[in-house]
Amino acid sequence: MSDIKKWDEVNGVDDSTAHLTAFLESVTDSYAILQLRRTEDTFYERFESYAGLQRQGKEPDVDHYEVVYHGDLPKAPDTPEAVMAQLEDFYVKFNLDRPKDFRGHSLSVSDIVALKVGGVVSCHYVDSIGFQELENFALRENYLKNAEMAVEDDYNSIDGIINNGRKDEPVEERPSVLDTLKTLSSMEPPEGKPPRKQAGRDER
Repeated sequence: MSDIKKWDEVNGVDDSTAHLTAFLESVTDSYAILQLRRTEDTFYERFESYAGLQRQGKEPDVDHYEVVYHGDLPKAPDTPEAVMAQLEDFYVKFNLDRPKDFRGHSLSVSDIVALKVGGVVSCHYVDSIGFQELENFALRENYLKNAEMAVEDDYNSIDGIINNGRKDEPVEERPSVLDTLKTLSSMEPPEGKPPRKQAGRDER
């Protein structure tokens, strides 16, 4: 067995879509930790401050992230100050006292913490100092669409259900063996050649 494994498998984030779905569908106030995928596209985005990302002419791209953890909020923050205090608590927790089932890296610059409070989702970029709220980080629609496209055959199958099937292509019906034999038996033999006899049936 090969010792080489995908980074996702080694670090336990292969169920990113399940984490996101659980976070978005949670009936309680909850949070999610997003970290950049380890691909060439994200090489210059990793551990980059928000200002540094903007100097590259970029904004955080939901398609570059995966949800590595989610959980219930201990207490829903109800003021901007309470939100910041909660985010700082997460920064300490995911650096000094990480949950045993957490398989991402320590919470760092370029990570994103998503909060769902009263059914409203907000996303916060971990900056070099503090957090930057992302107003245009469309977590729900874009992320789920990207996850579904990874296994779908074509864009016409994007329907919120990962079914890996084409809707617009009719299923090709194969002719039956009986129909094929009937067609062949009705064809006239080439000129000058008598029809072949079927042993055991034509000879009596």
